[in-house]
Amino acid sequence: MIYKGYKIKIRCIDWEQVKIIDQYWNLFTSYIAKEKIIGLGMNWTDDYLYFDYALGVIDDKETLDKLKSIDFSKTNFNAEYIEIPLPDFKEWQVFEGKDKNIKQIYENEIDCYNKLYDYELEYIDSKGNILIKIHFTN
Repeated sequence: MIYKGYKIKIRCIDWEQVKIIDQYWNLFTSYIAKEKIIGLGMNWTDDYLYFDYALGVIDDKETLDKLKSIDFSKTNFNAEYIEIPLPDFKEWQVFEGKDKNIKQIYENEIDCYNKLYDYELEYIDSKGNILIKIHFTN
């Protein structure tokens, strides 16, 4: 399975990443329905202060074509197009909740400070529901 989309570098201090990621989602959802987009977190630095966050699709050429029409030169984002092969979904754990509770989901359910993972996928709908898939490292 290949994830295709646009990534940016995110600083991860005091949960400020939530604000930047929310702005990134808002840009994309001004072009495409929220339900069509998948968030992907990856490439954490050794000190966990930075990571890459992408918005894109898996097996959805029509939405990918709309993503490719976004003119990033008119935004504050230095976005880079990526294609990333992802592990089989059978190897991922799933977490669900409301996007307003994202901090609690990551801290309490996913245990992001104590469990290492290499990928996170986020699916958010227009009603504020969030489904998170985590691929934990072994």
